[in-house]
Amino acid sequence: TTSKTDKLKMYHSTLDFFDDSFEVHAINRQLSEKDPLTTLIDIGNVIESVKPDRLVIDPITPLGFGFVEQERRRFFYTLDSMLQERNMLTLLVGELVKSELHQSVVSHLSDGIIYMSRGENGSRADHYLEFIKMRGIDPGKRSEITSCKYLYDITSGGFTVYPPIKPEDDFRLEDTRVEAGIPGLDDMLGGGLLKYSSTLIAGRPGTGKKIFGLQFIYHGLENGEPGLIITFEDSPHQLLMDAKRLGWDLETYVNSGMLQFICTNPGNIYPAEHSTRIKNTLENMSSQRVFFDGINNLEMSISDNLKLRAYIHSLTSHLKSRNITSLFTTEVSPSEGPGEEKIDVAFLMDSVVFLHNSRAKNRRYMCIVKSRGTKHKRSVKEYAITEDGIKLRTDTLI
Repeated sequence: TTSKTDKLKMYHSTLDFFDDSFEVHAINRQLSEKDPLTTLIDIGNVIESVKPDRLVIDPITPLGFGFVEQERRRFFYTLDSMLQERNMLTLLVGELVKSELHQSVVSHLSDGIIYMSRGENGSRADHYLEFIKMRGIDPGKRSEITSCKYLYDITSGGFTVYPPIKPEDDFRLEDTRVEAGIPGLDDMLGGGLLKYSSTLIAGRPGTGKKIFGLQFIYHGLENGEPGLIITFEDSPHQLLMDAKRLGWDLETYVNSGMLQFICTNPGNIYPAEHSTRIKNTLENMSSQRVFFDGINNLEMSISDNLKLRAYIHSLTSHLKSRNITSLFTTEVSPSEGPGEEKIDVAFLMDSVVFLHNSRAKNRRYMCIVKSRGTKHKRSVKEYAITEDGIKLRTDTLI
């Protein structure tokens, strides 16, 4: 490094994994910019003396800065040959913009190139990581790895990279049904929700979307199906109290491990981090039902509509591949009614149920907008929110 040893160790001491035993060698910056031979000898002597398993040169870009181009290339080719002779992993750190990578001789000599950048996302700055080049890995995987941008975060624990969530390989939906938990709705759906499908519950404020989701989860728990609730607006304690008022003891299932919560402030969501947290939680439990309350809150973190759709699509696909039946809720404008709703993510869902409250008549109505692969009833039915949850009237209104 061209930094002073004590200063570098002081910076690194803030990290949880800091180990004072690592060797730091400071290179004379003036010599490194003007005297290639002395710099090479200096680096070679240090490597020969320490015999490291891992070597970091940070930064690499100032080395040879004052050389003419021919000398600079010769310097890096000689340095590369010297490093190749040692059996060690070498990491070179440099400050370059993306357009400079293809012009750099260091890029040509390196086996791999990891490019890190910073991008504005509304009021938040995100960090991105790209694998520009990776020698020696399977061509199929290399193509997959180099085609993505990965969000990463830096904490006192170091780097955390959040890969995009993806469905498991070779999955297929089953042509079987699961009960939604709302009397009468299963009949409207032709026998229940399609197993491992995704359902969107859309409606104005006060239509009972949250109760719908809690009822869906509780019915699954009563039948031995573990569940996960993902929420933004309400804390787990609040949801447990809401359920208790309806006679549903969810706390018992929390204590037994059958029910878990993921609660996140929508203003602090990193989509890739959020999806990774969901994935990790599901891997540690055998969840069969997921209730995602308020996907419209994601708009606070994902302002780009295409990225929002891509996120929800990747999430629903992943849940299906893990054999999970999922239910999502979203809020629509009070001016919208059945047939007028504009739900951007509805086409991503297998089923869409619309809830509508008529203030003039003080009544609530439910209709199934779509149910993929099902001969569902298109009638509009009245429902009520009772002390036992949502119940449908048996007669058809329209």
